Formats: sequence, C-alpha cells, structure tokens
Amino acid sequence: MPRLVKAVVKIVAACLCVAASVSPAAERAPTGAWRTTNDCFLAGFVLNDDGTVQAAYLSGERDVTAKWTWDGTTLIINSMTFPLDKFSGHLAGERLEADYVWHDLDNDKLNSQSCVFERFGF
Repeated sequence: MPRLVKAVVKIVAACLCVAASVSPAAERAPTGAWRTTNDCFLAGFVLNDDGTVQAAYLSGERDVTAKWTWDGTTLIINSMTFPLDKFSGHLAGERLEADYVWHDLDNDKLNSQSCVFERFGF
C-alpha cells in the first residue's frame, strides 16, 4: 500500500507542476484585424489563424510576408520584406499596445514608436 500512496503523491505533484507552469495571465491569440489609433507607421494589420500577417503602412506599402507568434502575453510580428522592423505588443483591455521599430528606407534610419491598436471588422 505505501507504494500506491507514493505513486499517487508523485502523480498529484506532477499535475501541480504542469498546472503551475501554465500562466494564469495567458490570453487567446489576438487574431483578426487591427488598426492604429495614434498614427503609428504600421497603419493596420490582420493576424491570420495560420500565423501569417497582412500589413499596411502609412506610406501605402503592404507586406504579406510577415509572420506572427503569441506566447499568451506577447505578440511578436516579424517581416520578411522589412527584416529590420521589430514589433512587440501586448493586450491592454480591448487595445493592443506595442513597441514598434521600423526602417525608413529613404533615409536608411531606424525609427521607434509606441503604438496603440484597436480591433476593427470588415
């Protein structure tokens, strides 16, 4: 019987470890369409369920090569078209707040912005 008790204790301990490793703050991935509310150079984007992004910029440029990841709290967008651009955001209520670094191709300069996005529908 003591072996059975030890086995049960080990199973319960393993379950608790797994449960503790799941972040209680983790949220569902913010898929769908987002647009800027504060004149961010990244004017808007759509996060598709397959991990791809369709992005539009204030300059009129578009990017369909970008990919996104979500770890439960942080959204990362990486562009294959603009590899120096960096996007890292998090949900704040109904908004998405992000630090965005983009490469100004005309001046060969990196620019940094704090951006705020809201959901919008088609």
